[in-house]
Amino acid sequence: MIRNIIFDLGNVLLNFDPDSYLKKLGYSGEIKDRLKAEIFETEEWLMLDRGTITQEQAVEKWQQRNLELEEEIADVMSEWEKMLTLKEDSLEILKNLAARDFNLYILSNFHQQAFEHVSSKYDFFNYFDGRVISADIGMIKPELEIYQHLLDKFNLKAEATLFIDDSQPNIKAALKKGIRVIHFTDAASLGAELKLYLRE
Repeated sequence: MIRNIIFDLGNVLLNFDPDSYLKKLGYSGEIKDRLKAEIFETEEWLMLDRGTITQEQAVEKWQQRNLELEEEIADVMSEWEKMLTLKEDSLEILKNLAARDFNLYILSNFHQQAFEHVSSKYDFFNYFDGRVISADIGMIKPELEIYQHLLDKFNLKAEATLFIDDSQPNIKAALKKGIRVIHFTDAASLGAELKLYLRE
């Protein structure tokens, strides 16, 4: 029987859409694609998730590699956390689970500065019994160690634990640790799958 439910944050409870964000800033075409690739798809972005580099250091590295985009990179990163808006339909599911006394946890790859921003902005974090944020511990999904860290930290049994994430590699890693999983695509599908899992 499932007693513990673990949520990812990005694209599960919070929107993370660099394309839309860059368009809102007025970037399009080749410039938009380059900015997306040179910022959000870099090794430094993963290092920010792991907590081994600061945002200032990452921006400096991106600017050094892309001197002609120096101002644009600064512009994109000045308030990029605004992209992390609440997924209201997912929040309703979270509230329902909290009312049913499940143990709720967060397991998310997240930059330290960005997490400080969202955790102070949104009060849905109060529904959770605990959290593991990648930048705090120097591990990132889908490394198996981060799943074991969460199980150990909160003394959870894998077979009684359900993990919700939008990334297939992250889901597959959780399965390797014996954790039950739901691959998140949208809130409606999540609600339907939860009914099946929690009927057990």
